[in-house]
Amino acid sequence: MIKILPKYIVKEHIGPFIFALLVINSIFILNLLFRELGKFLSKGLSIGIILEFIFLNMAWMIALSVPCAVLTATIMAFGRLSAENEITAIKAGGISLYQILPSLLAVSLCIAGALVWFNNEVLPDFNHRAKLLILDIARKKPMINLEAGVIYTDIPNYNILVEAVAEKDSTSYVENITIDDQTTSNVIKTIRAKTGEIHFSGQTGLIEITLFDGELQEVNIDYAETFKKVKFTKHIIKIPMTEMLLMRSQSEYRGDREKSAAALMEGVNKNRQRILERRQKLNDKVNQQLAKYIYSNSMENKPFYMIIQDHERLNRQIKTEINLINSYKKSIDRDLVEVHKKYSIPAVCVVFVLLGPPLGIMARKRGWAAATGLSMGFFILYWAFLIGGESLADRQKISPFWGMWTPNILVGGCGIFLILRTVHDSATFGWPHIFNFLRNKDLNK
Repeated sequence: MIKILPKYIVKEHIGPFIFALLVINSIFILNLLFRELGKFLSKGLSIGIILEFIFLNMAWMIALSVPCAVLTATIMAFGRLSAENEITAIKAGGISLYQILPSLLAVSLCIAGALVWFNNEVLPDFNHRAKLLILDIARKKPMINLEAGVIYTDIPNYNILVEAVAEKDSTSYVENITIDDQTTSNVIKTIRAKTGEIHFSGQTGLIEITLFDGELQEVNIDYAETFKKVKFTKHIIKIPMTEMLLMRSQSEYRGDREKSAAALMEGVNKNRQRILERRQKLNDKVNQQLAKYIYSNSMENKPFYMIIQDHERLNRQIKTEINLINSYKKSIDRDLVEVHKKYSIPAVCVVFVLLGPPLGIMARKRGWAAATGLSMGFFILYWAFLIGGESLADRQKISPFWGMWTPNILVGGCGIFLILRTVHDSATFGWPHIFNFLRNKDLNK
């Protein structure tokens, strides 16, 4: 039984893990769509671009959802086992929670290792591509969106006014259209037509305006006496608008969240070398000044105001070097925060395996809703600690190591405490007893 039981327990986690992963990622995707949907619609993006945007953002979603799914799966699995008295049967058979945990910890270590690889090899590249896509979308101008009675000015050098408009497919059908053409600075050109069609071609980047039954009026301000008036049954205007197309860009520059741990450490080492060089340069300047005025007789032959100017100049140089050194230190801390984050977040999968079993046993018959609520609550608490640690580390209040690993230590300590209480006296440690303890404490005041 002792050999079969660990496999059985691990198997119980597979279904809840997949379920939690799908639910959490669905929440992330819906939140992303609600936040960005207006931008997508106003830019006239194709469904392919929208799907690519979601796909690229799936990387950071997976990096966050996997640890939360591990905690949810552990709570759900042990909650079901406890609700159906399987935990009681296991304890009656002389098997303790300590004998079950090693197999779960081994699986969580494998998941953490896979997530470390993911954070270093996949996530940086996806973050980089997502950033470029966001910049490309921001640069893309919206499609033609005419409103009756409102002057449309989004096309450079053209103002368009229509009395009625109807949209069909990718073409706008307009009535009583007036176009003010300002493409030539010294020519005033006005075009009026009874009806017209405006079509934007995504392949060529051209706006094609076809006008029917109208006239063109043109005046050259250099020759005010000249006036041209032309009537037409059909007139076509083609305007190049490549900025309405989504132009894909390439960039080699990457931010700290777009680099692997190795690339980040390379930057850290370069900044450390720069600090050494700046310190050496600072020492050389101070030594030169000391040698100039203390170890020689230069002060005797130099006016006092020039000595003061030299000292002020040295003081400014020292402040400049110190500011540069501090900026390098801040860059080092920011990079080290990202390095530690790539390992601390995967490592919390192991920590959550310690926290999940006692929480699941406490939840018991409350089902998946309680399991999801508990896991989300603890994960939000963990994430709050992580964000706080990151902020403190970025501001150089604490070291990057403690900023990123303290949440794991605190949650892990809580998990170990709960496991010890669960193993020794699980029947007397649960949420009702906690509430009774708090209520009795209030009554005794």
